[in-house]
Amino acid sequence: MPNVTKAAGGIVLGDHGTIAMVRNRRGTVWFFPKGKVEPGETDEIAARREIEEETGLKNLELIDDLGSYQRPRILPEGGYDHAVIKDIHMYLFAAESHAELAPTMEIEKAIWVPLPRASESLEDAKDRAWFVTVFERVRLAIQRD
Repeated sequence: MPNVTKAAGGIVLGDHGTIAMVRNRRGTVWFFPKGKVEPGETDEIAARREIEEETGLKNLELIDDLGSYQRPRILPEGGYDHAVIKDIHMYLFAAESHAELAPTMEIEKAIWVPLPRASESLEDAKDRAWFVTVFERVRLAIQRD
C-alpha cells in the first residue's frame, strides 16, 4: 500500500495572461509551485507558503479553489516513485501587478509562461492531464482583468 502525502500549491497569474512556473535544482521538470502540507497548516496556508518559498511571491489574491488530484511522487531523475502518492490541492491566485519572480530554496528557476504555453511546459503527464481539467477556469480568470 503506497504512502499518501498531502501537498498544496497553486497556479499564479501574472501580468498579461502569464502563469508562474518553477523548475527544481535536482531535475529538469517544469511545474506549478507546490509542496508538502506541514502539520497544523490548512491547504491554502501551505499553498501560499510554498509559492512564496519557491517564487518569492507574496500578497497573493485568492481567485479560486481548483480542487485536488493525485499522482505518484516524481523522482529527481524522472519517472515515478509509486511507493509515495501525492494528494495535491491546488488554488488559483493572482500576483500583484509587475510582480517579479525570485526563486529560492530548492528552485533553480522561476519564469512567467503565457497561458497557451503552460500546458506544453508541464512535462509531467499527470500534472498536464489535471491542468486540462481546470484550463477554462484559468482562462476565464485571466480575462476578468
